Amino acid sequence: MDDAGTLRHLIPGKTAGRILILLLALAATAVQAEPLRVLTQNMNRFFDDVDDGNREKILSSKRFRQRVGAAARKFGDQFELPHIIALQEVENLNVLAQIAAEIRNRFGVRYRPLLIPGQDPSGINLGYLLRHGVEIRQVDQLFADRTYGDVGHSLFSRPPLYLEACYLDRCLSLLNLHLRSMRGIDSDRDGERVRRKRLAQAETIAGWSNRLQHSGRPVSLLILGDLNALTPGDEYVDVAGIIRGNPDNTRVRLKGRDLVQPDLVDLTRLIAPKKRYSFIFRRRKQQLDYMLVNQEFAAEVEFITFSRIDRRFSDHAGLLAWFSW
Repeated sequence: MDDAGTLRHLIPGKTAGRILILLLALAATAVQAEPLRVLTQNMNRFFDDVDDGNREKILSSKRFRQRVGAAARKFGDQFELPHIIALQEVENLNVLAQIAAEIRNRFGVRYRPLLIPGQDPSGINLGYLLRHGVEIRQVDQLFADRTYGDVGHSLFSRPPLYLEACYLDRCLSLLNLHLRSMRGIDSDRDGERVRRKRLAQAETIAGWSNRLQHSGRPVSLLILGDLNALTPGDEYVDVAGIIRGNPDNTRVRLKGRDLVQPDLVDLTRLIAPKKRYSFIFRRRKQQLDYMLVNQEFAAEVEFITFSRIDRRFSDHAGLLAWFSW
Protein backbone atom coordinates (compact mmCIF):
# COMPACT_ATOMS: atom_id res chain seq x y z
CA MET A 1 0.00 0.00 0.00
CA ASP A 2 1.39 3.45 -0.86
CA ASP A 3 1.62 6.38 1.59
CA ALA A 4 -1.61 7.93 0.35
CA GLY A 5 -3.47 4.61 0.72
CA THR A 6 -2.09 4.12 4.22
CA LEU A 7 -3.20 7.61 5.21
CA ARG A 8 -6.73 7.12 3.84
CA HIS A 9 -6.95 3.78 5.64
CA LEU A 10 -6.06 5.33 9.00
CA ILE A 11 -7.92 8.65 8.58
CA PRO A 12 -10.96 8.38 6.33
CA GLY A 13 -12.72 11.13 4.43
CA LYS A 14 -11.83 14.76 3.77
CA THR A 15 -9.53 14.97 6.80
CA ALA A 16 -7.09 12.51 5.26
CA GLY A 17 -7.08 14.50 2.02
CA ARG A 18 -6.29 17.72 3.84
CA ILE A 19 -3.48 16.08 5.82
CA LEU A 20 -2.05 14.52 2.66
CA ILE A 21 -1.97 17.91 0.95
CA LEU A 22 -0.24 19.40 4.00
CA LEU A 23 2.39 16.64 4.08
CA LEU A 24 3.11 17.05 0.38
CA ALA A 25 3.51 20.80 0.86
CA LEU A 26 5.91 20.26 3.73
CA ALA A 27 7.90 17.78 1.67
CA ALA A 28 8.18 20.27 -1.20
CA THR A 29 9.34 22.95 1.23
CA ALA A 30 12.00 20.61 2.57
CA VAL A 31 13.33 19.97 -0.94
CA GLN A 32 13.47 23.67 -1.74
CA ALA A 33 15.23 24.38 1.55
CA GLU A 34 18.26 22.31 0.53
CA PRO A 35 21.31 24.61 0.53
CA LEU A 36 22.86 25.37 -2.84
CA ARG A 37 26.50 24.21 -2.70
CA VAL A 38 29.07 26.03 -4.84
CA LEU A 39 32.75 25.17 -5.11
CA THR A 40 35.65 26.96 -6.78
CA GLN A 41 38.84 24.97 -7.36
CA ASN A 42 42.08 25.67 -9.22
CA MET A 43 43.04 22.31 -10.77
CA ASN A 44 46.79 22.99 -11.15
CA ARG A 45 47.29 22.61 -14.90
CA PHE A 46 45.06 19.59 -15.47
CA PHE A 47 45.89 18.31 -18.97
CA ASP A 48 44.68 15.12 -20.61
CA ASP A 49 46.54 12.30 -22.37
CA VAL A 50 45.66 13.37 -25.94
CA ASP A 51 48.07 15.23 -28.24
CA ASP A 52 46.02 18.06 -29.75
CA GLY A 53 48.98 19.42 -31.68
CA ASN A 54 49.05 22.63 -29.63
CA ARG A 55 52.39 22.00 -27.92
CA GLU A 56 50.45 21.47 -24.72
CA LYS A 57 51.56 19.29 -21.87
CA ILE A 58 50.47 15.66 -22.39
CA LEU A 59 49.98 13.31 -19.46
CA SER A 60 50.50 9.58 -19.67
CA SER A 61 47.26 7.64 -19.76
CA LYS A 62 48.04 6.20 -16.32
CA ARG A 63 48.71 9.62 -14.79
CA PHE A 64 45.61 11.10 -16.42
CA ARG A 65 43.38 8.36 -15.02
CA GLN A 66 44.95 8.87 -11.59
CA ARG A 67 44.18 12.58 -11.67
CA VAL A 68 40.63 11.98 -12.92
CA GLY A 69 40.02 9.52 -10.09
CA ALA A 70 41.50 11.88 -7.50
CA ALA A 71 39.29 14.73 -8.70
CA ALA A 72 36.14 12.58 -8.64
CA ARG A 73 36.89 11.36 -5.11
CA LYS A 74 37.63 14.88 -3.92
CA PHE A 75 34.42 16.33 -5.32
CA GLY A 76 32.36 13.46 -3.95
CA ASP A 77 33.92 12.53 -0.62
CA GLN A 78 35.27 15.85 0.64
CA PHE A 79 33.09 18.43 -1.11
CA GLU A 80 29.88 16.35 -1.03
CA LEU A 81 29.00 16.75 -4.72
CA PRO A 82 28.36 20.50 -5.03
CA HIS A 83 25.63 21.70 -7.36
CA ILE A 84 28.02 24.06 -9.18
CA ILE A 85 31.77 23.55 -9.49
CA ALA A 86 33.79 26.42 -11.00
CA LEU A 87 37.20 25.28 -12.20
CA GLN A 88 40.41 26.96 -13.27
CA GLU A 89 43.46 25.54 -15.06
CA VAL A 90 41.82 22.73 -17.02
CA GLU A 91 42.84 21.98 -20.58
CA ASN A 92 39.62 21.15 -22.37
CA LEU A 93 36.14 19.70 -22.33
CA ASN A 94 37.51 16.15 -22.40
CA VAL A 95 39.09 16.62 -18.98
CA LEU A 96 35.76 17.73 -17.51
CA ALA A 97 33.82 15.00 -19.30
CA GLN A 98 36.13 12.32 -17.93
CA ILE A 99 35.79 13.68 -14.38
CA ALA A 100 32.00 13.80 -14.78
CA ALA A 101 31.96 10.19 -16.00
CA GLU A 102 34.08 9.07 -13.04
CA ILE A 103 31.79 10.87 -10.59
CA ARG A 104 28.78 9.13 -12.10
CA ASN A 105 30.52 5.75 -11.87
CA ARG A 106 31.51 6.26 -8.24
CA PHE A 107 28.56 8.20 -6.82
CA GLY A 108 25.70 7.76 -9.29
CA VAL A 109 25.36 11.53 -9.77
CA ARG A 110 25.40 13.20 -13.18
CA TYR A 111 27.29 16.39 -14.01
CA ARG A 112 27.27 18.44 -17.18
CA PRO A 113 30.70 19.77 -18.28
CA LEU A 114 31.00 23.29 -19.64
CA LEU A 115 34.15 24.95 -21.02
CA ILE A 116 34.98 27.64 -23.59
CA PRO A 117 38.65 27.76 -24.69
CA GLY A 118 40.53 31.00 -24.16
CA GLN A 119 43.88 32.12 -25.49
CA ASP A 120 46.29 31.16 -22.73
CA PRO A 121 49.53 30.15 -24.50
CA SER A 122 50.02 27.18 -22.16
CA GLY A 123 46.54 25.83 -22.91
CA ILE A 124 44.74 26.20 -19.55
CA ASN A 125 41.11 27.32 -19.42
CA LEU A 126 38.09 27.97 -17.23
CA GLY A 127 35.15 25.62 -16.94
CA TYR A 128 32.21 24.41 -14.87
CA LEU A 129 30.73 21.12 -13.78
CA LEU A 130 26.98 21.46 -13.22
CA ARG A 131 25.10 18.85 -11.25
CA HIS A 132 21.98 17.32 -12.79
CA GLY A 133 19.04 19.63 -12.09
CA VAL A 134 21.00 22.86 -12.56
CA GLU A 135 19.65 24.65 -15.64
CA ILE A 136 21.88 26.77 -17.87
CA ARG A 137 20.13 30.00 -18.81
CA GLN A 138 23.14 31.80 -20.30
CA VAL A 139 26.86 31.20 -20.75
CA ASP A 140 29.30 33.69 -22.22
CA GLN A 141 33.03 34.31 -22.38
CA LEU A 142 33.53 37.97 -21.48
CA PHE A 143 36.12 40.40 -22.86
CA ALA A 144 37.75 37.79 -25.12
CA ASP A 145 38.51 40.51 -27.68
CA ARG A 146 39.47 43.23 -25.18
CA THR A 147 43.06 44.46 -25.63
CA TYR A 148 45.38 46.73 -23.71
CA GLY A 149 48.70 48.45 -24.32
CA ASP A 150 50.21 49.91 -27.45
CA VAL A 151 50.76 46.56 -29.16
CA GLY A 152 47.24 45.26 -28.58
CA HIS A 153 47.90 42.34 -26.24
CA SER A 154 44.83 40.44 -25.01
CA LEU A 155 43.67 41.84 -21.71
CA PHE A 156 42.57 38.38 -20.55
CA SER A 157 44.51 35.29 -21.60
CA ARG A 158 41.81 33.38 -19.74
CA PRO A 159 38.62 35.37 -20.41
CA PRO A 160 36.13 35.44 -17.53
CA LEU A 161 33.47 32.77 -17.95
CA TYR A 162 29.97 34.03 -17.15
CA LEU A 163 27.20 31.63 -16.26
CA GLU A 164 23.58 32.27 -15.36
CA ALA A 165 22.34 29.06 -13.78
CA CYS A 166 18.98 28.22 -12.25
CA TYR A 167 18.08 25.63 -9.64
CA LEU A 168 14.71 25.05 -8.01
CA ASP A 169 13.20 28.11 -9.70
CA ARG A 170 15.91 30.51 -8.57
CA CYS A 171 18.81 31.83 -10.64
CA LEU A 172 22.38 32.79 -9.88
CA SER A 173 24.82 34.86 -11.96
CA LEU A 174 28.38 33.55 -11.64
CA LEU A 175 31.63 34.94 -13.02
CA ASN A 176 34.52 32.47 -12.96
CA LEU A 177 37.92 34.22 -12.90
CA HIS A 178 41.56 33.30 -13.27
CA LEU A 179 43.38 36.63 -13.37
CA ARG A 180 46.94 37.51 -14.30
CA SER A 181 49.41 36.15 -11.75
CA MET A 182 52.03 38.20 -9.94
CA ARG A 183 54.83 36.44 -11.79
CA GLY A 184 57.23 39.04 -13.14
CA ILE A 185 55.66 41.87 -11.17
CA ASP A 186 59.06 43.04 -9.86
CA SER A 187 60.89 42.55 -13.15
CA ASP A 188 62.77 45.50 -14.60
CA ARG A 189 61.78 44.40 -18.09
CA ASP A 190 58.18 43.17 -17.64
CA GLY A 191 57.11 44.53 -14.27
CA GLU A 192 55.31 47.65 -15.50
CA ARG A 193 53.35 45.67 -18.09
CA VAL A 194 52.34 43.03 -15.53
CA ARG A 195 51.26 45.62 -12.97
CA ARG A 196 49.18 47.64 -15.42
CA LYS A 197 47.55 44.52 -16.84
CA ARG A 198 46.48 43.46 -13.34
CA LEU A 199 45.05 46.94 -12.73
CA ALA A 200 43.17 46.93 -16.05
CA GLN A 201 41.74 43.45 -15.41
CA ALA A 202 40.51 44.41 -11.94
CA GLU A 203 38.87 47.63 -13.11
CA THR A 204 37.23 45.87 -16.06
CA ILE A 205 35.65 43.27 -13.75
CA ALA A 206 34.59 45.98 -11.28
CA GLY A 207 32.91 48.02 -14.00
CA TRP A 208 31.11 44.97 -15.35
CA SER A 209 29.75 43.94 -11.94
CA ASN A 210 28.59 47.49 -11.25
CA ARG A 211 26.66 47.58 -14.53
CA LEU A 212 25.06 44.24 -13.70
CA GLN A 213 23.99 45.50 -10.29
CA HIS A 214 22.35 48.52 -11.90
CA SER A 215 20.79 46.61 -14.80
CA GLY A 216 17.30 47.11 -13.38
CA ARG A 217 16.61 43.45 -12.65
CA PRO A 218 17.07 41.51 -9.41
CA VAL A 219 20.33 39.60 -9.45
CA SER A 220 22.19 37.20 -7.19
CA LEU A 221 25.80 37.77 -8.19
CA LEU A 222 28.74 35.53 -7.29
CA ILE A 223 32.26 36.35 -8.53
CA LEU A 224 34.58 33.47 -7.72
CA GLY A 225 37.83 31.82 -8.66
CA ASP A 226 41.57 32.44 -8.60
CA LEU A 227 42.02 36.21 -8.51
CA ASN A 228 45.80 35.89 -7.99
CA ALA A 229 45.30 38.72 -5.53
CA LEU A 230 46.39 39.18 -1.94
CA THR A 231 44.42 40.72 0.91
CA PRO A 232 45.84 43.18 1.87
CA GLY A 233 46.92 43.82 -1.71
CA ASP A 234 50.48 43.76 -2.97
CA GLU A 235 52.52 46.96 -3.04
CA TYR A 236 51.59 47.75 -6.64
CA VAL A 237 47.81 47.32 -7.03
CA ASP A 238 44.94 46.17 -4.81
CA VAL A 239 43.26 43.79 -7.27
CA ALA A 240 40.78 42.21 -4.84
CA GLY A 241 39.92 45.60 -3.32
CA ILE A 242 39.15 47.12 -6.72
CA ILE A 243 36.82 44.24 -7.60
CA ARG A 244 35.08 44.49 -4.21
CA GLY A 245 34.62 48.23 -4.70
CA ASN A 246 36.83 49.45 -1.85
CA PRO A 247 40.43 49.67 -3.13
CA ASP A 248 43.08 50.49 -0.55
CA ASN A 249 45.15 53.14 -2.34
CA THR A 250 47.16 54.14 0.71
CA ARG A 251 49.93 51.60 0.19
CA VAL A 252 50.01 50.89 -3.56
CA ARG A 253 51.87 52.48 -6.45
CA LEU A 254 49.01 52.16 -8.96
CA LYS A 255 45.83 53.59 -7.52
CA GLY A 256 42.61 51.81 -8.44
CA ARG A 257 39.28 53.50 -9.10
CA ASP A 258 36.24 52.81 -6.95
CA LEU A 259 33.81 51.59 -9.61
CA VAL A 260 31.34 49.50 -7.59
CA GLN A 261 28.32 50.91 -5.76
CA PRO A 262 27.27 49.32 -3.53
CA ASP A 263 30.42 47.37 -2.69
CA LEU A 264 30.55 43.63 -3.07
CA VAL A 265 30.90 41.43 0.01
CA ASP A 266 33.94 39.18 0.39
CA LEU A 267 32.51 35.97 1.86
CA THR A 268 35.96 34.65 2.77
CA ARG A 269 36.03 37.25 5.59
CA LEU A 270 33.66 34.84 7.37
CA ILE A 271 36.45 32.25 7.61
CA ALA A 272 38.70 32.34 10.67
CA PRO A 273 41.94 34.24 9.86
CA LYS A 274 44.19 31.26 10.58
CA LYS A 275 42.28 29.17 8.03
CA ARG A 276 41.88 31.93 5.46
CA TYR A 277 44.42 30.83 2.86
CA SER A 278 44.39 28.88 -0.38
CA PHE A 279 48.04 28.75 -1.47
CA ILE A 280 51.48 28.43 0.09
CA PHE A 281 54.34 30.32 -1.56
CA ARG A 282 57.80 29.86 -0.12
CA ARG A 283 56.25 28.59 3.12
CA ARG A 284 54.04 31.66 3.40
CA LYS A 285 50.27 31.14 3.49
CA GLN A 286 48.44 33.33 0.99
CA GLN A 287 44.87 33.84 -0.11
CA LEU A 288 44.50 33.87 -3.90
CA ASP A 289 40.98 32.43 -4.23
CA TYR A 290 37.76 34.26 -3.39
CA MET A 291 33.98 34.39 -3.45
CA LEU A 292 32.49 37.88 -3.75
CA VAL A 293 28.73 38.53 -3.79
CA ASN A 294 26.39 41.49 -4.06
CA GLN A 295 24.92 42.64 -0.78
CA GLU A 296 21.45 41.20 -1.37
CA PHE A 297 22.89 37.73 -1.93
CA ALA A 298 25.30 37.95 1.02
CA ALA A 299 22.45 37.31 3.43
CA GLU A 300 21.94 33.88 1.85
CA VAL A 301 25.32 32.39 2.79
CA GLU A 302 25.08 29.66 5.41
CA PHE A 303 28.60 28.25 5.46
CA ILE A 304 31.95 28.80 3.74
CA THR A 305 35.32 27.12 4.16
CA PHE A 306 38.67 26.52 2.53
CA SER A 307 39.72 22.89 2.26
CA ARG A 308 43.18 21.77 3.25
CA ILE A 309 45.70 21.93 0.41
CA ASP A 310 46.30 18.41 -0.87
CA ARG A 311 49.21 18.52 -3.30
CA ARG A 312 48.30 15.09 -4.64
CA PHE A 313 45.24 16.84 -6.02
CA SER A 314 46.17 20.51 -6.52
CA ASP A 315 48.46 23.24 -5.18
CA HIS A 316 45.37 25.32 -4.29
CA ALA A 317 42.75 24.78 -1.61
CA GLY A 318 39.15 24.48 -2.70
CA LEU A 319 36.65 27.08 -1.53
CA LEU A 320 33.16 25.73 -0.76
CA ALA A 321 30.08 27.73 0.19
CA TRP A 322 26.50 26.80 1.07
CA PHE A 323 23.66 29.20 0.31
CA SER A 324 20.04 29.27 1.43
CA TRP A 325 17.89 28.29 -1.53
